Amino acid sequence: MKRFWSVLLFLVFVPLAFARPREWQTPNVHRVNQTTASKDVISELQRNMPSEKEFSELLAKADEKVSAFEAAINNAKPGLDRIDTKYARNYLDAAATAHLLISKTIKNGPTAYNLVGVLTTLDDLSLDAANGSTFLLSADGDRVAKGAPHDTNIRDAVVALSSAGTSCNDIAELIFHATMRLIAAEETALNKLLHGQY
Repeated sequence: MKRFWSVLLFLVFVPLAFARPREWQTPNVHRVNQTTASKDVISELQRNMPSEKEFSELLAKADEKVSAFEAAINNAKPGLDRIDTKYARNYLDAAATAHLLISKTIKNGPTAYNLVGVLTTLDDLSLDAANGSTFLLSADGDRVAKGAPHDTNIRDAVVALSSAGTSCNDIAELIFHATMRLIAAEETALNKLLHGQY
């Protein structure tokens, strides 16, 4: 009798252990595979993308560079206002926009959309610094051509603007590289999820 039960157990349970899943069970198996694949993709995404700490540090430095740009514009404001009052006002408005975009990106987290906005604004500030320097040097050259001496304040303002513009460009380049790593990691993960390449 003992042998009978052993054979019966063997005949009933062994086939069940090796049986293929029925059709109603297949979606659950597929769902488990998708969940595992999603976790793998998320893990890979986290490994390849820049950390929030890295972005926070870069954005904090960018905010400092924008403040330095504002100081340089305020220093150059008397010379720029003699040329046209709109220049310093527009440059300071652009700096305020940069501060706003940076603070929103720090608060809401880095997304490609927000980071491109920050990059564009930093690029504008760099260009504004170059334009402001050109306007000041041109106006000083016109004064010298009329027989007046060089304005030493202009030279100091141009040096400060040049330095501020270079700083904005340098931090923008660092943020650009981090942004490209973020975008590449997101695209890779998205492609793997969409095309089932787990």
